Amino acid sequence: MRRKHNIHIHQNNQISKIECSEQETILEAMVRQGISYRSDCGGRGSCGKCKLQVLSGTLKVTAWDKVLFTEQELDAGVRLACKAIAEEDLTILLGNSSDQGLKGITQSIHSSSNIDAALEKAEADADSAGCILGIDLGSTTLAFQLLDRRQGKPLASYSMVNPQRAYGADVVSRIKASNDGKADQLMRLIRTALEEGIKAVFQAAQLSIEMLRHISIAGNTTMIHLLMGYSCQGLGVYPFTPVTLDTITTHSNEIFPGLQVSDIPVTILPAISAFAGGDIVAGLAVCGYPNTEEISLLIDFGTNGEIALGNKNKLLVTSTAAGPAFEGGNLSCGTGSIPGAINHVKISDGKISYDTIEQQPATGICGTGAIELVSELYRNGIIDDTGLLQEEYFASGYPLLDTLVLTQKDIREMQMAKAAVRAGIEILLKRYGIGYSQVHKVYLAGGFGFYLDIQKAIRIGLLPEAFQDKILTVGNSSLAGAVMTGRDQALIRQMKNVIANSQELHLSNDEDFQELYLKYMYFASPDTD
Repeated sequence: MRRKHNIHIHQNNQISKIECSEQETILEAMVRQGISYRSDCGGRGSCGKCKLQVLSGTLKVTAWDKVLFTEQELDAGVRLACKAIAEEDLTILLGNSSDQGLKGITQSIHSSSNIDAALEKAEADADSAGCILGIDLGSTTLAFQLLDRRQGKPLASYSMVNPQRAYGADVVSRIKASNDGKADQLMRLIRTALEEGIKAVFQAAQLSIEMLRHISIAGNTTMIHLLMGYSCQGLGVYPFTPVTLDTITTHSNEIFPGLQVSDIPVTILPAISAFAGGDIVAGLAVCGYPNTEEISLLIDFGTNGEIALGNKNKLLVTSTAAGPAFEGGNLSCGTGSIPGAINHVKISDGKISYDTIEQQPATGICGTGAIELVSELYRNGIIDDTGLLQEEYFASGYPLLDTLVLTQKDIREMQMAKAAVRAGIEILLKRYGIGYSQVHKVYLAGGFGFYLDIQKAIRIGLLPEAFQDKILTVGNSSLAGAVMTGRDQALIRQMKNVIANSQELHLSNDEDFQELYLKYMYFASPDTD
């Protein structure tokens, strides 16, 4: 019989207790028992986000601990939860995980003329009272928007971090986890989280959940597979074959039994491919692609970095391996867009100043803050064209605060992310056969795009200067598309037309991608048209 050990967990002034089985890591035990804790690398021991401190008992020091922590930290009992295996009962302290910090942040769909017009066109059933709910099922963030069904009036919003981040910040890590026998855990984790979010958005609106009439969900293809419990075997290897890309119609009792309401119709939006999901399809619908002759570019800055170029007759789409850097992942001082995250940075006369979300004490730096900091370091000559820090900062990093430092490795993470997105843009333009001047509009989707300082993004080469006067920020277009569909199911037809006219490009197979990727790793790459 395998022996189990009791782990008492102190976090956020609360104490909880879990059982840890023999040969099970503490992170695995926490996730299994409903405690979400950040692990951007998916338990590989490389990101350092899942650190804990032993308060009583003993945990062996692992090889991964020795790489990431100083002797003083190791002596103080600091360990990685993803590699720690309990051999006795323990009491541990967890940090204030940014996964927890995002819970309860309410934010409406970022308004834009495109989204406002699209919502006005989506006609509600005038004979049906009640509420409709749109959900953006993101790899990092789960966002909820509740609307009055008749009038289309926003009633409440809610967002929270996707607890599946315990299995990795990117979809590749989660596909691997699913294929390694964690599919049921991943499914239960996301369904429970969505139930929690649905209840929270109704609580925020001070309405009974019995008012719910329809749920629409937009998400990338991997996230939908994990939600539905589909096999991810086909998603992990070329030619990347999903179980389905079609619209999924189901009911709340099937996937959200914990809501304990009468059976509610659930619509899951269709996808283009394994790496261009219903989230990008929703964004294309919101931005008017089904009805326009003008060629426009849509960029959704996220872990997958989806990009689409075209019009109602022809669309080229791709996804870039941008990684989680734009969402604060894989950065030593990175965090999500939570209160206290540094989101704006300026360096003037050698002095650094910054703003934080909700003007709270700084807890880390989010994606937009990291872009601005790198841009300011480049403008002030503290990093060169190659991204190399000045000698005085090379070993220790550039200090924002005593406890927050941007390291050389962090800068490389940002370079790789921006190079992947920029190279993806250039490939789509080249394969479409057009230049910058022939692009009518550039839509930036997602929270990152909404708060991005365009000038600073252009300075480091994330976006070409020729796009400066064409850029429109549309906020969470995936969520907006889900909400639109809840009001007007006929929009599914338009989305299917978009899909029928779409062609996916696999950048890994493109002969020019590697050359462009290396070119845009630099901060001084000239724009060409």
